[in-house]
Amino acid sequence: CNTVYCSTYPYNPFLVPWTNSLFENAPAVAMGVRAKWDQRGWQDKRLWVIGGDGAMYDIGFQSLSRMLASGMDIKVLVLDTQVYSNTGGQVSTASFTAQDAKMAAVGPAVAGKGERRKELGLICLMHPDVFVAQTTAAHINHFYRAILDANSFAGPAVVVAYTTCQPEHGVGDDRAARQAKLAVDSRTFPLFIYDPRKGDSIRERLSLQGNPAPKEDWARHPRTGEVIDFVAFARTEGRFARQFGADGRPSSALLPAQADRLANWRRLQELAGLQPAL
Repeated sequence: CNTVYCSTYPYNPFLVPWTNSLFENAPAVAMGVRAKWDQRGWQDKRLWVIGGDGAMYDIGFQSLSRMLASGMDIKVLVLDTQVYSNTGGQVSTASFTAQDAKMAAVGPAVAGKGERRKELGLICLMHPDVFVAQTTAAHINHFYRAILDANSFAGPAVVVAYTTCQPEHGVGDDRAARQAKLAVDSRTFPLFIYDPRKGDSIRERLSLQGNPAPKEDWARHPRTGEVIDFVAFARTEGRFARQFGADGRPSSALLPAQADRLANWRRLQELAGLQPAL
């Protein structure tokens, strides 16, 4: 959607020089801009690319990977809505398992998305010398730290930001920040910062600071003590409503989704040195 609300002439939300390309080739365009700027001696100018699921997870993934491999000083902000928001809410590789979305609608033949979610942040940090952060705008301190550290890093940087899409997620317009916080608390979308400047090993470079109970499988509600897991998160969003029976029990399709989120969290714990290797 950013290509729509940011590109209506003569109005846009940017207070800096800006250009609009095909959404799938923005990283490639940025490489050309960076090369020209460096040729002119403008190495100190920051260059940011903004895109969503389609631009970075799917149709533009190759372009993003090529940019990261180049080592060029380009920063990327990924607005992760877990669907193709701009074209009507179709399922993407960023969508969660069991999510009810167009092209994977829950019904007699299909129980929602069957594939596991692509973890773009983990893929990006496996490129050499790339700064990577996974954050949300609801976690203000973590978000600003991610942006500031990305800007100060001399090389490629990727910031993946959880972005609530109210109509496609099935939540109220006033719940964007609350759902982003719950996504973190439930291990649906963990926070992390991976900074190559912090050391030679992944354990030294990867920080899970900002996540509740970082050494535990699941966090608990501070007042009630109830476990906050993926099923608890799914209960609050319309995109998972059809995965619950009339008695409130989760469907058999939702349980693998919970297992996937826990496996992803344990993988991050292992990489950060917070849990013995499985």
